[in-house]
Amino acid sequence: MKTRRQYIPVTDIEPGMVLGETVQVVERGLLSMVLPPGHLLTADNLNQLHAHHAEYICIDQPDERSDEQIALDTERAARRVQEIFRDCKLDDPTLLSLFDQVMAYRTA
Repeated sequence: MKTRRQYIPVTDIEPGMVLGETVQVVERGLLSMVLPPGHLLTADNLNQLHAHHAEYICIDQPDERSDEQIALDTERAARRVQEIFRDCKLDDPTLLSLFDQVMAYRTA
């Protein structure tokens, strides 16, 4: 089954969701919590994330879109990023790097 990564607020997470990226919570400069990618979230994990004031996490969700819909969504996202950056001078290496990062994130 295909999956899709999504960043969601901690207030929206539910037990059984699967982490898409490592969660590292730092408080006062100290690492206080680490959960690895692929970890199946439990009710205790949710309580810990709330207690440690985590804000967002990345989860993997089933992606039930067809290949055609995925292609359309990717094309639409790429056009939107190009529209946002239309007046930027992409010969500036800093702006080009930002454009590339945003494009990669939005079309993934």
